[in-house]
Amino acid sequence: MKLTTFAVDGHYRIGAVEGEKILDLNAAYIVYLEYEGVSEAKATANARLPKRMSAFIELGDVALEAAGKALDFLRRENYGVEDAVFKFDDVKLRAPIPDPPKIVCTGLNYEDYRAILGLEYLPVPQIFLKAPSSVIGHLEPIVIPEGYGTVFHEYEFSCVIGKRCKDVPKDEANNVIFGYTILDDITAHDIELITREYQQWAKSFDTFAPMGPWIVTSEEMPKNIYNLKIIRRRNGKVEFESNTKNMRFHFDDIISFASTFWTLEPGTIVTTASPPAGPIEPGDVIEAEVEGVGVLRNPVTSRRITTEYAKRIGLI
Repeated sequence: MKLTTFAVDGHYRIGAVEGEKILDLNAAYIVYLEYEGVSEAKATANARLPKRMSAFIELGDVALEAAGKALDFLRRENYGVEDAVFKFDDVKLRAPIPDPPKIVCTGLNYEDYRAILGLEYLPVPQIFLKAPSSVIGHLEPIVIPEGYGTVFHEYEFSCVIGKRCKDVPKDEANNVIFGYTILDDITAHDIELITREYQQWAKSFDTFAPMGPWIVTSEEMPKNIYNLKIIRRRNGKVEFESNTKNMRFHFDDIISFASTFWTLEPGTIVTTASPPAGPIEPGDVIEAEVEGVGVLRNPVTSRRITTEYAKRIGLI
């Protein structure tokens, strides 16, 4: 199942993607219950599927079972249910999880990038937190503050945590993964290069975490997720192509390590770091593609802000 968050008339809804259609799961499930003769009074407390993805994920198998029934119903009705079936052009995709409780990013995890940078691996995953307020969705603009140096596009195969967890053993880590998505770890590269102490600042500007275009649940992903093609494009041109087999630490390594120290809640995003990254500029359209997930596309713009802080650190 491909799950996304989309907006119609400014209201968020949870949808499933099938071909060129986006299917409103909440609306479809309500009609399905009416068709089955299940009154609201007799339905379970979770009968009306949540309209926020984080709540949907927290319901886990209950939500997925209900979503499956809603989708089967729509297929039987040939997608003819009013207000439940939309064309892509009629809606706006948002980040699949607009409000993730945490974004756990990983650095220096692809051998092809490590070789270019000439850095040595740490003995443990190099993790850090990125601000949830930096999240945007597919086709939403990345906004670069003018005067703060070069910005890089880091493109990362990521997973979504499906249940609250702590101290997860490595051999059980796959059991806490709900699905997979793409997260672009947009980075103010020149700021980060001055000192690693500026990394959190450089990573968490507003709009610096494009996510999407949807979540692919685990059972729909290719069997071997550690042999997937991953591509970075700028303005339609491939600037680098890699493969998830180049990772050093896998999701189970990262989740086990992170959950030893941090509680991971449903909807938490865990990334696996980026293959070789590259600069972006206002006017660009950038794409990240992961085999089995899809293509995340975002235009790049800029805005003027005070350059006082750029002067203080010697950027201008």
